Amino acid sequence: MASDLFEKLAQPEVPPTPPHFEQRLHEQLNRSLLAGQLVELAVRAMPYAMLHLAKAVGALLALSLTGSFPPHRDER
Repeated sequence: MASDLFEKLAQPEVPPTPPHFEQRLHEQLNRSLLAGQLVELAVRAMPYAMLHLAKAVGALLALSLTGSFPPHRDER
């Protein structure tokens, strides 16, 4: 019975691809890649940038108020 199934599967003809198949595939792929990159930008990159900007603004305010640089902390 298994050999019958393999013989049936070996014989069917594959229909040709529809016109503009690759173009539609690329459009869908580009949309999903863009969505993934926008999510990564919103979730990972923007909070990281905002954190470092907040540190810099905080140091600027500390310098402006006290007249001396805040003590350097080793972040290792």
